[in-house]
Amino acid sequence: MMATWEGLVSFEPKNVEELRRFFEDSRDRYHEIWIVLTNKKYADPQPVTFNAAVNEAVKQGLIDSRSKSLSEQKSAVRFTKRRT
Repeated sequence: MMATWEGLVSFEPKNVEELRRFFEDSRDRYHEIWIVLTNKKYADPQPVTFNAAVNEAVKQGLIDSRSKSLSEQKSAVRFTKRRT
């Protein structure tokens, strides 16, 4: 699932490969990328872990800056481009 607003996008990947492709396609199009993650308590196995999301983001030149709880089951992590 994906939602867009001016300059930012949110996306809930089903697996790490889908997240990787999304970062590749989106990193230059949006100022902010919010990735929605499922709490491991509610998904076994978890589609994408926080650590996997951060690792993929770093490979694409993105950094995580903050996270927020969306519900008991979901949270979102904000990624932006590294400043040069």
